[in-house]
Amino acid sequence: MSLDIQQALGAIGEPTRFRIMELLGERAMTVGEVADALGALQPQTTKHLQALAAAGVIEVHKLGRRRVANLNRDTFGELAGYLDGLARRNPDDAALESYERAIAVEAAADAGTAAVRTLHFERSFASSPDKVWRAWTDPERAATWWAPRHFAVQAFEIAPHVGAPIRLVLREGRSDTYRSAGQVTAVDPGRRLVFSLAPLDAEGQPLFTAVHTVTIDGAGPTLLRLTIEVSDVHREAASAVAGLDIGWSQLLDALQEALADDS
Repeated sequence: MSLDIQQALGAIGEPTRFRIMELLGERAMTVGEVADALGALQPQTTKHLQALAAAGVIEVHKLGRRRVANLNRDTFGELAGYLDGLARRNPDDAALESYERAIAVEAAADAGTAAVRTLHFERSFASSPDKVWRAWTDPERAATWWAPRHFAVQAFEIAPHVGAPIRLVLREGRSDTYRSAGQVTAVDPGRRLVFSLAPLDAEGQPLFTAVHTVTIDGAGPTLLRLTIEVSDVHREAASAVAGLDIGWSQLLDALQEALADDS
């Protein structure tokens, strides 16, 4: 029978049963010994032992007239494996910690609307420059990667023409949506794309100005460089600005995966 993790943890979580577990961790004990150690009546102790046994946490061995309780080591092995899995860090842990620190720094800086922040990213791809270019400028292709972890693209509009509007709607969960807008300002087909794109507030106004410059170098492995210049930052935009670094790092990871899938 497979272990019911929740039942086992629930049984252990009750204070008296937790103490019984600690006692049996030291050595096997008769029901009477457990009752004496707890300072409890034997019928009450028996009920706790029965609950622990039903959850698979302990075993009660019938040895003639004696009843000896002992920890079920296999159960604790399964619990240890389960908890060890929960203890392992994953990319979300570092991302959330980094994002929280970045928000605190951005909020504390309060540098005003005149400050300019510049971010630089660089990635190398095995795919051809043409595939990388289409991944940025074909809205259907771009929608496959243009979303950070745990978000999905609900709507996306882009075209490699000067003046073309860019519209991005990201969905988080079932109902939360986040809108961004901008436009293409310069195009050198296959080599360079410049566009503005920034999240919008509840009234549809950009929270800051962000000019993105994408350059693609096809000499050897395809090298992509992305520079983002951020200015005109609203006071309430700290979290949005702070999220640019980690957000675009995740986007470029997603781009790398999408291009690898194409290959």
